[in-house]
Amino acid sequence: MRILVKIVPWAALAMLAGAGCGSSGNGQTGSGGTTGSLAADGAVPLMTSGPYQPLAVGATWVYNVTDTGVAYVKNSSVLSYEDIGGMDAGTMGYKVSETIKSSTQLTWYAPTATDVRRYHDQQIDSSGQMSSEDWYSPYDLRVDESPDHLTAGAAWTLSYMDAHTSAKKAAATTTITENWTTDAVNEVVTVPAGTFSALKITRTNTADGTAKSQWFVQGVGKIRESNTTGHLEELTSYMIPAGG
Repeated sequence: MRILVKIVPWAALAMLAGAGCGSSGNGQTGSGGTTGSLAADGAVPLMTSGPYQPLAVGATWVYNVTDTGVAYVKNSSVLSYEDIGGMDAGTMGYKVSETIKSSTQLTWYAPTATDVRRYHDQQIDSSGQMSSEDWYSPYDLRVDESPDHLTAGAAWTLSYMDAHTSAKKAAATTTITENWTTDAVNEVVTVPAGTFSALKITRTNTADGTAKSQWFVQGVGKIRESNTTGHLEELTSYMIPAGG
């Protein structure tokens, strides 16, 4: 954990926020108290602290997902802290595993003092073989905590390259440009894991107009996601380890 604190100064807060949180009960974590507003059913959102995407080896999140009418459970866990390798050799990041229907997605994220960056993906099929791989240059953004972007109404544009290889298609590199907006900073949201005060961000692909909204909670991570193509996921439980 000393490495985590050195790389991400606010990691200690994330660990404090996650202390005692687990998959039993509603999975809430934090210091208690209210945010000054209530959910529609009168539930009081838990006050939390730390980064909007806490990363620590052993952290887990479980989501109920509906994707174009197909329902499944997605399990997400942080497996290791390691050199990302490849075109980003020398950059340390967290390897995250997510179960997506019958496949597994491995993603490497690197946190900085103001954001979390996504560098590399691998898709693993049900037989354990890699079916596709993506490298993002300079990176794909996960969440941005810079002061200018933690204000409701903030808007900015990001572009990155996606170098994609697949077992079924020829390798291709695509430039992706997205318009980002901060829709709310303290939106009260209730999901199966509990009621939270969340940061809501929306990213819109300028090429096809598809948009994805995500809700992040300090010290917890993503609690909800929806997009314009019929995808919805909501957090059911989580565990952020204290002390590694």
